[in-house]
Parts: sequence; C-alpha cells; structure tokens
Amino acid sequence: MLTQRLDLKLLFPILVVCLILVGACLFGALYLSRLHVNVARDMRENFQSTQAAIVLETTIRQMIDFLDREHPPTSSGKRLEHLEADADSELEAASGLADHESEKEWVLRIRAGLEKYQARKAAQGGVAELADTLRGQVLEPCVELRKYNLDQIAQSDSDNQRIVETLRWGMLIVGVGGSLSGLFMGYVVARRLSHTISQLSVRIRDAAGRLNRDLGSVTVQKEGDLADLDRQMGHVLEEISRTVDQLQQREHEVLRTEQLAAVGQLAAGVAHELRNPLTSIKMLVQTGLEDDSSGLPLEDLTVVEQEVRRMEEYIRTFLDFARPPRSERRRTDLNAVVRRALTLTEGRARRQQVALTQALPVEPVLLDIDPEQVQQVLVNLLLNAFDAVPPGGTVTVAVELPGDGGPVAVSVRDNGPGIAPGVRGRLFQPFVTGKADGVGLGLSICKRLVEAHGGTIDAADAPDGGTVVRFTLPALEPLAA
Repeated sequence: MLTQRLDLKLLFPILVVCLILVGACLFGALYLSRLHVNVARDMRENFQSTQAAIVLETTIRQMIDFLDREHPPTSSGKRLEHLEADADSELEAASGLADHESEKEWVLRIRAGLEKYQARKAAQGGVAELADTLRGQVLEPCVELRKYNLDQIAQSDSDNQRIVETLRWGMLIVGVGGSLSGLFMGYVVARRLSHTISQLSVRIRDAAGRLNRDLGSVTVQKEGDLADLDRQMGHVLEEISRTVDQLQQREHEVLRTEQLAAVGQLAAGVAHELRNPLTSIKMLVQTGLEDDSSGLPLEDLTVVEQEVRRMEEYIRTFLDFARPPRSERRRTDLNAVVRRALTLTEGRARRQQVALTQALPVEPVLLDIDPEQVQQVLVNLLLNAFDAVPPGGTVTVAVELPGDGGPVAVSVRDNGPGIAPGVRGRLFQPFVTGKADGVGLGLSICKRLVEAHGGTIDAADAPDGGTVVRFTLPALEPLAA
C-alpha cells in the first residue's frame, strides 16, 4: 500500500511534465506547419500572378513591335486583333490573381491604358500614336506589376527560410529542453524520494521507540527499497494497533473508576440530603411517643408529609442522575415540545408573577429527538429561571433555526441577577449550585440528556442582564438527491 501511494505521488509530476512537453511539441509543430502552408500558398499565388504579368507584358511588347513596323501588310491586321484579344484575356487573368492593393492598382492602370488604346484606334489614330500609347500607358504598368510580383516571390521565399530556421531552433530547444527537464525531474524526484523516505524512517523510529522499546529502530539501507520499508511499516502498525487496544482498555478502566467515584459522591450527597428530613420526622415521632395523647397533631402530620415528599423528590433527582439516559427518538416537532414545557410551568410562573414569553418559528421544526427528555431539559431550565428572577421578571424561550443546515438552538433567557461568580465555570458539574436549598444535579442531568442527543449546552450572562442557557440539537440529515 505504501509503495503504491509513493509510486502515484512520484508518477504524477512526471506525467504532468511529459504532457506539457508533448503539448508544446504538438503546438509548435502545428503552428509551424500552418505557417509553412500559408507561405506556400502565398508563394504559389505570387508565382501565378508573376507568370500572368510576364505573359501580359510579352503580349503588349508584341503589339508594340507590330505597330512599330512601317507599312505592315494588310494580311497582318488579323494578327493585331489576335494579340489584342490575348491581351484582354491575360489582363482578366491577372486581375483575378491580384489580391494586394498594389497589384489591383497596376491592373487598373493597365486596363485604363488598353481602353485609351482602343479609343484612339477607333478614332483612326496613327500607328505611331497607338504604339506610344501602348508603350507609355500599358507597358510600364505591366513592367511594374511583374517587378512587384517578383518582389512578393522573394519575400515569400525569405519567410519560408525564416520558418525553416525557426523550426530548426524550435526542434533544438525542444530536444535540449526535454533532456534537461528529464534530468531535472529525475534529480527532483530522487531528492524528494530520499527526503520522504528519510522523514518516514525517522517517524517510524520515533513511533517504535514510543510504542515498544523492544521493537528496535527502523532504518532504510542504501540497497533497501520501498517494499522493505512497507514491511517495516506494517510491523509498526501492528504494534500501534495493540497499543491502541491497550489504551482503550485503560480508558474503560478509568471510566469505571470515575463512575465508582461518582457513585460514592452520589451516596454521600444522598445521605446528606436525606438526613435532614429524617431528623425532622424522627423528632416528631419521638415527641409523639413521649406524649400520652392518642396520636400526632395535624400540623406534625403535615410536616411529616412534606418531609416525605421532599425525600421522594431528592430520590427521584438522584435516580435521574444515576441512571444512564435511554433515548427513544422519533420524528417530533420541537415547537410542540416547547409549548408543552411552557404549559407545564405556566402555573408556577403565575404564582411567582413571572412573564413567560416565547419566540418560535412559524413552520414546524422537525427533529429526531426523544420528546420526553427534551421536555425534561426545558422544564428544568425554566424552573431554574423562575428561581432566579424576582416577581415581575421575564423568562423567554426561543428556538433559533440555522441558515446553513447546522444544529437547531433552543435558549432560555431570564432577567435575573446572572450567574454567581463562584459557580460560573462549574455550573454543569454534579452537586454544584448557587441556590441555598438546591441539590446541584438539575443542570448536570440536562447536560447529559442534551449530549445523549448529540448536542451541546452552555450558559452565559446576557448582555443586558440576566442569564441565557442555550442548548443545541442536530438538524435532520438532508435527503439524498
């Protein structure tokens, strides 16, 4: 496995560099080929234009020679007409091949000269006049057109030579650059591999020393390979697995010890909290035994009943703390749970003259929760808030929906005096309370129930006074598309 990961890690940069070099070669070859094709096409067009210009110039010279003869034979008039027809057709061919502004300008001048020649011939102009017209108005533009096309051929040949030279240097650069890149990549890969193996060897040796002194050091010899390193790594992983198992076993033992310590602390708390009610009941019973009357008076019986109820409440609280929570989760509307908790505590709020308000979303908030346990958390937090606020105070319950699919938050806010400084950092620990007659297990039970649902709970002083206790519950997982 280690060998495969290292092979892929080293192969990837080499493959990237190779692809870059191949892409550069292909791009260069295609670019130079396109340039060569364009130059070849331009050269072919210039050659054809030059050939047409030479043929046209030759025909015009023949016409001039024919007109320069004195007293040409009558039978030779058809020869001139043939030459004129050839000149017209060759001019059309040159015009079709003219693809530059200069060529078009020379062709227009030649056409204008031939038209002037035809006009003078139609006006019965003299032979010498016709020859001069051809020589000055037609032959000179033909010569310039031929020279221009010859210059274009020379320019195309020069461009072709430059492309060939570029191609030669490009191939040289690619060849030398590819070789140097290969050497550089080989050096980098070798250095990186050596560095990686060295770091891995040190880490393995350090892990081996921490896990088992008898494991020995793990080193990589010069003749070693990655497969050998992988085998040595396998031995260390086996030792790590055994050590993890031992650590987990020790964690279970530590947890068991902590649980026993908590049970001892719980037993001490139970004894302390039940001793006072039992003392009151014992004193009343002893008084009744010493009295010769037939029974305890009503006031004493009322005290006994209250003390018994007090012991029952303590025992219920201790049992809630001692028993691990068993959640029976189902799809439930959190708003409905909050409303039930408010209904259960609104009588207490009226007796204390506390304003009980709520801030709930309009839409149902569906969560996978145990409604009874979440309701117990809310009732405990509300009762604590009622104990903290004076008559005329306010307690607000709010449900906050996240905007990014995070957990749903529920907060209970009061405008009481805030958290006592002495218990601020230990508020959710067992037997920690700021009330004179409190047991100190309510918030600890709330914390356990919230964490059993996968949420968190905390308490802080409100910015405008009072206390805010806030707990979160995981939102529903989104349905797969």
